[in-house]
Amino acid sequence: MRTNVVSHAVAITEDSLGWNGIRPNQSIRPFALLALFILCINLAFADPLALQSFENLSSDTWAYTADPSSAVPFVWGRSYSLAGVRAQDQLRFWASSLMDPIEASVSFSNVAITPGTQHSLSFFYYTKNLNPATDQIKVCLEYDNGSEWNNWQPLLLNTQFWSHFSFNIPQTASTARVKILTQYTNPNSEKYAHWDNFSIKAEEADLTAAVVFNTSVVQRTDGSKLVDIYYDLFDANGGNCEIGLKLSEDGGSTFNIIPSPALLTGDIGENIAPGFGKHIIWDAGSESRDFDGDQFMASFSAENGQYPMPENFVFVEGGTIYPTTGQYTSGLTVSDFYIGKYEVTVAEWEAVMGYNTYDNYPKNLVSWFDAIEYCNRRSMQEGLTPCYSYLTYGTNPDNWPAGWNYYMIVGINVSCDWTATGYRLPSEEEWEYAARGGLQTHGYTYSGSNDLNAVGWYDGNSGGSSHPVGQLADNELGIFDMSGNLFEMCWYTSNDRLPICGGCWHWGSDFCDVSYHSSWWANDAYSEVGFRVCRTSP
Repeated sequence: MRTNVVSHAVAITEDSLGWNGIRPNQSIRPFALLALFILCINLAFADPLALQSFENLSSDTWAYTADPSSAVPFVWGRSYSLAGVRAQDQLRFWASSLMDPIEASVSFSNVAITPGTQHSLSFFYYTKNLNPATDQIKVCLEYDNGSEWNNWQPLLLNTQFWSHFSFNIPQTASTARVKILTQYTNPNSEKYAHWDNFSIKAEEADLTAAVVFNTSVVQRTDGSKLVDIYYDLFDANGGNCEIGLKLSEDGGSTFNIIPSPALLTGDIGENIAPGFGKHIIWDAGSESRDFDGDQFMASFSAENGQYPMPENFVFVEGGTIYPTTGQYTSGLTVSDFYIGKYEVTVAEWEAVMGYNTYDNYPKNLVSWFDAIEYCNRRSMQEGLTPCYSYLTYGTNPDNWPAGWNYYMIVGINVSCDWTATGYRLPSEEEWEYAARGGLQTHGYTYSGSNDLNAVGWYDGNSGGSSHPVGQLADNELGIFDMSGNLFEMCWYTSNDRLPICGGCWHWGSDFCDVSYHSSWWANDAYSEVGFRVCRTSP
């Protein structure tokens, strides 16, 4: 099951009726953004029936009408770049940075489709700093030749990178039309809403996660001890979802308090349609547990039956192997997991951390702390449950205190939830198991071969630098560069030992042996060290 979990900080505060209520902690904002990494998506599976890339190309056949029809203060229309944002693909995109709180929209003409055949709508959008209290961005699909727009779906308000919307059109439809609309106040010129590459194709929609966002948890002050919970639900595939609610009393380290289902009514449980203003009523006062005077974090989960892994991930079947060299000669045992085929690239790093490039070199000059932050931010962007927590500050790095990543003062106070669906560093055991080829191992010295020149970049063949990922041969599992190119960081085994494995472009062949393990300081960042990520098998 594809699960998205949003952790929302809530505080228990005294009310005038003598019972403590749950209210949002305004210093912690929910952050659950959905994205598929654009660099890993292939959009050329089928020729589009309709396409609009805003490039003025002959292939841009899908007619559209903008409202307003001309530029409005500040920006409204086709653009090459705006505030550092460039097109999702090619050169141009539809950009907006509005100064007036008007509704601004683009409507696309009707497209004739063949009933009984699966078609899907696809587009990309970018938002930054839109306020859920005052602003909006949404899309509407209609399946007639009329002029009314009723079937609106919310889009996310603060993606800060190009996010993918992919939606299956009902097979009974013979025509489809689309409208996208945004409205926001922008006195400080810091808000943006852009879109790009609209198409309709005769193919299934890409699978994406459901997202719960814009959450609010407030206790009534009438003495009823009822708690009103509001949220918006986004599902880029348009399907109904199963909504769950759990509570944490330890700052988000564990969510093991489950409200009684009999005391929850409204938009909770199965078959909840995406949309705005979803409402749950919790009769907290009737729970067997006394909630008075406590503080909690609330976790909202949304399952839509999808659990796709990124394209460039490899399933590693767990089991036990018996290496003839190294520290695991008595047996190396791991459970099933998924791991990236490649080391995390510069492009993947910058797509998550706030830039927009297409560099396929492995990302280096990052510390272990940087890698932890990347994993959580990527998890949140894809609607997954982050693996890492910092003390009692939860999983959102935006809420971690200044200096959390300065090892020499604070040490390592990061914990890992090994059951979470998000991205994480592999353990040393997982790393070596995958590097050796898992249950398909041939017992090679290096990952995939006894000939290092065939599989890894080291000081004997690198020419003095790292190389783009995946240029040499892979190993038994189809994984690249686990010997050479960059040392790879793993999860730590103690506060004074942060493992690195695999060798690098700058060092000799001995360090590229799959049995080689060394250690690093948590806030060191060097040109020879990078990382790859993995995920726990559901």
